[in-house]
Amino acid sequence: MSTHESVQTPPPADAGSGTRIGILTSGGDSPGMNAAVRAVVRSTLRLGGRPFGILEGWRGALAGGDGIRELGWDDVGSLLHRGGTVLGSARCPEFRERDGLRAAALHLVQHQIDRLVVIGGDGSLRGAEELRQEWPELLTELVRAGELDGTAAEAHPRLRVAGLVGSIDNDMAGTDMTIGADTALHRIIEALDALSSTAASHQRTFVVEVMGRHCGYLALMAAVAGGSDAVLVPEGPPADGWQSGLVASIERTRATGQRDSLVIVAEGATDQAGRPITSAAVAEALGERMGERARVTILGHVQRGGRPSAYDRWMPTLLGYAAVRQLLQAAADAPSQIVGVRHNQVAVLPLSEAVRDTNAVKTALESCDFDVAREARGSSFATLSRLYAQLSQPPAELVDGRPHPSRAFTGGAASSGPGPTGPRPRVGVLHVGGLAPGMNTAVRALVRFGLTDGMEVVGIEDSLAGLARGRVRDLGWAEVDDWVGRGGAFLGTRRHVPTPAELPALVDAVARHRLDALVLVGGLDAYLTAEVLVRGGAEHGPLGIPVVCLPASIDNNLPGADLSVGADTALNTVVEALDRIRTSASATQRCFVAETKGGRCGYLTMMAGLASGAERVYLPEDRLRIADIAADAERMSRSFAEGRRLYLVLRNEMASTHYTTDLVARVFEEEGGDLFDVRSTVLGHVQDGGDPTPFDRLLATRLARVALDEVSRRWAEGAAGGCYVGEVAGRATVTPVDRLAEETDLVAGRARSPWWSELRPVIAVVSDRHRSVAPVDLPLAAGRDQAR
Repeated sequence: MSTHESVQTPPPADAGSGTRIGILTSGGDSPGMNAAVRAVVRSTLRLGGRPFGILEGWRGALAGGDGIRELGWDDVGSLLHRGGTVLGSARCPEFRERDGLRAAALHLVQHQIDRLVVIGGDGSLRGAEELRQEWPELLTELVRAGELDGTAAEAHPRLRVAGLVGSIDNDMAGTDMTIGADTALHRIIEALDALSSTAASHQRTFVVEVMGRHCGYLALMAAVAGGSDAVLVPEGPPADGWQSGLVASIERTRATGQRDSLVIVAEGATDQAGRPITSAAVAEALGERMGERARVTILGHVQRGGRPSAYDRWMPTLLGYAAVRQLLQAAADAPSQIVGVRHNQVAVLPLSEAVRDTNAVKTALESCDFDVAREARGSSFATLSRLYAQLSQPPAELVDGRPHPSRAFTGGAASSGPGPTGPRPRVGVLHVGGLAPGMNTAVRALVRFGLTDGMEVVGIEDSLAGLARGRVRDLGWAEVDDWVGRGGAFLGTRRHVPTPAELPALVDAVARHRLDALVLVGGLDAYLTAEVLVRGGAEHGPLGIPVVCLPASIDNNLPGADLSVGADTALNTVVEALDRIRTSASATQRCFVAETKGGRCGYLTMMAGLASGAERVYLPEDRLRIADIAADAERMSRSFAEGRRLYLVLRNEMASTHYTTDLVARVFEEEGGDLFDVRSTVLGHVQDGGDPTPFDRLLATRLARVALDEVSRRWAEGAAGGCYVGEVAGRATVTPVDRLAEETDLVAGRARSPWWSELRPVIAVVSDRHRSVAPVDLPLAAGRDQAR
């Protein structure tokens, strides 16, 4: 079937008479482009404009005719789950020539288009900016040549451009993530997890080459999230003779008892002299010096294919909506803008600035200033570059994967200088609250960071009950090696907040096992537990040691953290289930009412609605009334009467006490009559399970470092007390547990004023044409630092 069979040639029935906006995808395809196309088309229609698809990238603009087609609402239906781009994409060398620019301008003006949304890489976006700058002169040339009427040229004197960066490489400055990068990382981690199981079975070494051109983002993030033993990236090239250092590092990890080895090689990796380092060369070096054959896997274009991740659906949806708003509001002579994302909020900056900052990375690499290059890639890249060695290389002082008894504590990564020295602090790690994917990743990072710092990290099984019963055990370097990607919680967890009567037993257990600090990995129960332990009871004083909470909850309801470990995995699980539901409903006219988890926090439901294309979401934050259900039933009937085959409604499990999922479904069934049928489903505990996504692994790793740094600081200062760590607006934060009540609605069990609540209006804009909605401007991110 042709890529464009779903695109209608005649003007759609819902075409308006407003501003015309063209949209094209250019350069290499990336998962999530279709989500952006859908959002641009539907946002344009809802805001009174007329969207036009330009097929095959700039080639369609040069060809004109059927290469530029008006699009309607249904032309972009059922696109969110599809990889690639429905508009098609192609390289177009002719567009770089003057004649090509002139042809593109002519055909755009003929279609009365003077606003463009361009989705592509830096080359495609630079081409768009060149067209914008040359536009007045191009029109003048066309009028002089008699190819364009002067009235048409006067009606469209300037071109406005909004760019969305579509690239799996994540190599464009100004946006935390480019469209497709998260999905590509998913593909890589799936492959690494599969390879790790066979590598461990045979004590083998695998060398895996990943894409990214001259950017090491995918390689570095895959190395951290996949638990590799070594990584080679353009931003950190080794010196001549790198083979000896690589072999020495792998032999050191093997000495801890680790059975297998994994090396990640970025396709653009070089040594410091600029000589390429290929995956074959790495395998050859390992084979010659270690006496074992290393297997090579080149993942190739599989990294660019497949269904987009949840992030690569909801993020491009927001960007597409914001790009349309930007074009409708921009001044006629405004420079081309990049619409990206920073700290999960929309960010807008001139394309020229993004290009300048991107070129700064290339300049730093060419001048061998690798520290500057890593910092220019963004804070997350720079942070994980520094932390990777601590995760992958065991200290030489380890004996059987554990610290030597005589080794002194040297302080954490936050220390400036050598740090304090002295007896090693003994840190207990346990889970409190509901299960969240990524808990094992957090424990692994805590253990390895702790061992690197000279701490002694012990695992407490079965939560607080296990602590009281003495279920405390040492955790070694190799023991936690494969925990990086394993779902569940190997230490076990319980939903229980201790009472004052239980404090004496816990205090006694802490003293008996010589614990100098506790790190609680969990949800709101963990935060409440820290508060109890720090404050103590009327008959018993406080615990007297530092207690640090690391947020892990699929509900994403915790204060002091924009995202909790586990929420991204749960979201992807929900979206995958809804994809299957959508497929099952393709043969009939059916409404599905799906219930998601989340407690009294609507994050999971709302973001799943954005990522799955749900027409309606019911959240605990909004009061659900019978009038709302009746109005939705009426809109639903109109949609099915127009030929819609599926109407998806998501309901948070706590959206209403009385209007249950079953009741809502029965109301819709009654109102639908013979027009459509209704099915309901409760997704349940499947949302708690599964292996953690790459993002949850990376987040757990970063937060583990922040937590241990806080333990180190308090240990050095002799300070007790409790706190919770997190990342807010891309910055690591530490909040005293005393502020828990101030930052949390304890009755509802969720943080006050979360960042995602302002995104709710977008669902109504892009998913249900029958709902009236006032256009809103999304909050813009402050600052320019890349974080994700």
